Amino acid sequence: MFINSSFMKTQYLLSRAMSAESLRHTVITDNIANVDTPNFKRSEVVFEAELERALKSESPYPFKAKLTDDRHIPFYQPKDYRKVTPKVSLEYDTSYRNDKNNVDIDKEMVGAAKSTMRFNSFSSITGRYFRKMNILLRG
Repeated sequence: MFINSSFMKTQYLLSRAMSAESLRHTVITDNIANVDTPNFKRSEVVFEAELERALKSESPYPFKAKLTDDRHIPFYQPKDYRKVTPKVSLEYDTSYRNDKNNVDIDKEMVGAAKSTMRFNSFSSITGRYFRKMNILLRG
């Protein structure tokens, strides 16, 4: 009962978001460290769009597809949000300089600041949730 509650879902999502931000910060610092490395291609973390897609797939689909054969591909397949993981992708297609490096230091610094703010926000929200739980349990 408690495992499937909205509290646990929120805690799980906050935990995954903090993990994604931690990975994002690591990737950004790697990009910044290699700003002057020839042929270096920047990386980025992809997580939010996939998580949003998984969460939207939980809502009931308005159309029911009739499958007349087991080999038919289902019209609608919900995606489990617990299976969404942050992924690091490499940006191959751009180059800002003659040495084929595509790291923009200003963009990376802004990304690092945003990542830090998001991580701190998720951390404080998690702390508030546990303080509320502590108050509820103590009565």
